[in-house]
Amino acid sequence: MKHLLSLLALFSFGISAAQAKTGPEKVQFPSLEESSPTMLTGYLYKPVKPADNKPAIVLAHGCSGMIDNKGEIRAGIAHWAERFSDKGYVVLAVDSFNPRGHKEVCTQTERPILESRERPRDAYGALAYLQKQSFIAKDKVVLMGFSHGATGTLYAINTREAIWKTADKAGLRFAAAMSFYPGCTAANRNRATPGVPYGIFIGEADDWTPAAPCVELIERAKAAGLNVHIYQYHGAYHGFDVPGTTVRVRNDVRNRRNPDLAKGVHVGGNDEARKAAEKDVAEFLERNIIKASFTQQD
Repeated sequence: MKHLLSLLALFSFGISAAQAKTGPEKVQFPSLEESSPTMLTGYLYKPVKPADNKPAIVLAHGCSGMIDNKGEIRAGIAHWAERFSDKGYVVLAVDSFNPRGHKEVCTQTERPILESRERPRDAYGALAYLQKQSFIAKDKVVLMGFSHGATGTLYAINTREAIWKTADKAGLRFAAAMSFYPGCTAANRNRATPGVPYGIFIGEADDWTPAAPCVELIERAKAAGLNVHIYQYHGAYHGFDVPGTTVRVRNDVRNRRNPDLAKGVHVGGNDEARKAAEKDVAEFLERNIIKASFTQQD
């Protein structure tokens, strides 16, 4: 009961903090590359009450990009960024596309920005930037990706990947990582091995990046004794956590369960699944990182 009252008090603070925010700060930093790094754009969200030794979250957007057609940060990224910063986290949302001259890659057959190449480099560039900030708890930075960025997250923490070794030599390691609806097929086939506590959050009905390969990946990693977990949401599709959206069919992207483009894929929000995921994210962080001041909203 005492713990619940404490969380409720922190949640009440979160509401007042949200009302007082002025928006994120636009920052720049290089990707982690041995030569010719890309100068990336990031959006830095800070808690209203400044303090040192803050935990932080790096957010990696999906294939639709960071910025929508109105020139605003996409609703899904903004939702999580504001939610985390309300609870006392520093958040750095990384734009991997616009600095490279692309708004989105969902519809591109030959994607110029890859989950296995640019996205992990960008994640570690963001981590390096945050670790240079005096107000960050350097050992409590979490990577959280969505769709294209979620798959990039998995590549970033895969100990079999060269980027893991490069980052490790540079003293860069995330405290934990979370992927919302990643593509797990290739990673599972290649026996990806997460090197940090790792959680996958995915809709059971996802027909763009199906859950089954992710379940296999997590089960295999668990059998090897790794700290991993998968959270599945009944009746939820790709992008289930984006508030203010409804399920629709996209006919302009590949369906991984059925390659017939005419059938497309389902995308859109599911309030019940989103709220469950918010609770699961809190549980994951509390179990693996800190006693998280993070509770489910009504």
